[in-house]
Amino acid sequence: MFPMPSAIKPTTIQIGEIVRHPVVMLGMVLLGGTLGALTPGSAPWLSALSTLYLSLIQMAAFPFVILAVYFGVQRLPSVPDAGKLLLRLVLMALLAMLLCTVIGALVAGLTSAGSHLSAAQVAELGKLALDSEPGFAMAMRGREAEVAAWNVSALVPDNLFGVLAYGPAPAVLVGVLCFGAAVAVQAPARANALGAIFEGIYRALESLVHRFNTLLPLAAFVLAGAATATAGMETILLLGGFLLAFLAAALLVCAMALGVICWRLKKAPWPVLLALREPITVCLFSPVATAAVPGFIQVMSGQLGFNRALVELCTPIAPVFLKAGEAMYFSMLAIFIANLYHHPLAAADVALICVLSWTAALWSVGIPGVKSLVLGTFVMASLGLPLEAVLPVFLLVEVLCEGPRNLLSLLISSALIALVADGLYINFGQVSEAWQPATLKLVFSRKQMMLFFVLASIALAGVFCAGVGFGLYAAS
Repeated sequence: MFPMPSAIKPTTIQIGEIVRHPVVMLGMVLLGGTLGALTPGSAPWLSALSTLYLSLIQMAAFPFVILAVYFGVQRLPSVPDAGKLLLRLVLMALLAMLLCTVIGALVAGLTSAGSHLSAAQVAELGKLALDSEPGFAMAMRGREAEVAAWNVSALVPDNLFGVLAYGPAPAVLVGVLCFGAAVAVQAPARANALGAIFEGIYRALESLVHRFNTLLPLAAFVLAGAATATAGMETILLLGGFLLAFLAAALLVCAMALGVICWRLKKAPWPVLLALREPITVCLFSPVATAAVPGFIQVMSGQLGFNRALVELCTPIAPVFLKAGEAMYFSMLAIFIANLYHHPLAAADVALICVLSWTAALWSVGIPGVKSLVLGTFVMASLGLPLEAVLPVFLLVEVLCEGPRNLLSLLISSALIALVADGLYINFGQVSEAWQPATLKLVFSRKQMMLFFVLASIALAGVFCAGVGFGLYAAS
């Protein structure tokens, strides 16, 4: 008698985990970038598709951020010494922004960003700057300079309903903080009905953001194609040294933030990184920082166990007020321009660049999008460097730095929460309130998987042979 073979255990594949894997996302970005480089004429319709996606995700994510801040304020009275904690968070956030400027300047100096360009490449960069049409007017003096002027209404609203309808993000969040504080001091019986209504909306928006994030691979493909088609491969290659240096500096600071979280939790880096993998992926490949906020809230409070009140209050406002990425960007931009024009920098000049970049980053609160890049002239003016000569080119590639900048803000805010949290504010028994997605599961036997791979290999071989045959026919 021979033993009966054991039952073949089927392989379970979750589609959601595959399509949002960082490797798949990077492949989609490379494919989209290749499409944009090969078809520059596709920039208008790719930009239209990317704008449509950004509008949809912003439609769901920004109201979710508002309600997250509201519930964070409601839960804050349960945290002992909440005022002192918030003050420590603000002070450490300012120090973190200053540290980002220093790290950015050091990385730009060590990599000699800007000095690697030859005279021909500098001339080509100037030609690209002259040929580009950014669609805005800029001047160091005169009425045009008022475009980037700081306005107190960007932070302090005078009407809650008006700012919710027409106001910028900083004013909206400040208004929500004031409204949430006013509700928090009311008797619980009076606020329960309002809280129940907001809770339902909060969960619905959380579910909607997660569902929009399932389209992120396609969105990353379209966004990368639109960026390369608009900027052109020549611009990306000329500024490749700056982009790589900025990415290296951002990854260094992100690694430091993850190290702080691991140190506070007394865990190895790999489990923490696996827990944060999905929100980090969303943050890197989506230019809308608020799209990653639900994931960070769920992981930081539900899986890593940090106090939910601190997480819900600090995580949503970090991309708006914690301008660590902008501070690093301004300092690296100044070093790049100085190297480009062979302007020698002493230690005092680098220190001045760091301070001015930190100031410009604070100034950029309330100035959305690429308009904040104009504040780089504030840093350059102290060194006598003409940023206006290459600013149109940097505006074309600025979108490529949006993901790392958003990731810096969210990871640094998570690290700051970990720093102020001691044993009193870490609750590993905390019940997660996260939305649980309905995943699509495909179950295959080993025989079916082998048949799939054989058929896929035959199809790819056929496409390859057809391409070779067409190439030989065209060559003849």
